[in-house]
Amino acid sequence: MQQIIKENLVKNFILIVLLILLYGPINNYLLDSDLAADKASAGDILVATSIIAVIACFGAFAFTYEGINEKKNYRRCLGHITTGLLILIIGISLIFTTILSSFIMGPFIIFNITAVLLYLAVIGYDFWDLLRLADK
Repeated sequence: MQQIIKENLVKNFILIVLLILLYGPINNYLLDSDLAADKASAGDILVATSIIAVIACFGAFAFTYEGINEKKNYRRCLGHITTGLLILIIGISLIFTTILSSFIMGPFIIFNITAVLLYLAVIGYDFWDLLRLADK
């Protein structure tokens, strides 16, 4: 059990580092695009981004570590890859959402804090689900 928890910590650390590294290029790309000046198009992209985030959230919350055999490396790895990709998509969607929202309504720190809290809640859920495996 300790091994899978360590793996989950590493996975989530890697995801946070990836999101930090992706924030700059995504921000620069969106700033250089026409979306910064076209609020209607930014809103349309925001809707599409939200749909992607909802799909990823559904997958992340539907997955459960209880269904894997934690003693088998490939099953643990598949579980981490699955949750990692879904959490990464959620994080990228939140980056897009915060940047696009700032185009539409201007910078709003409470919105950005809410996005960070949502991401932390997703990570918290991932760990909570993992710890349910220990209760089996």
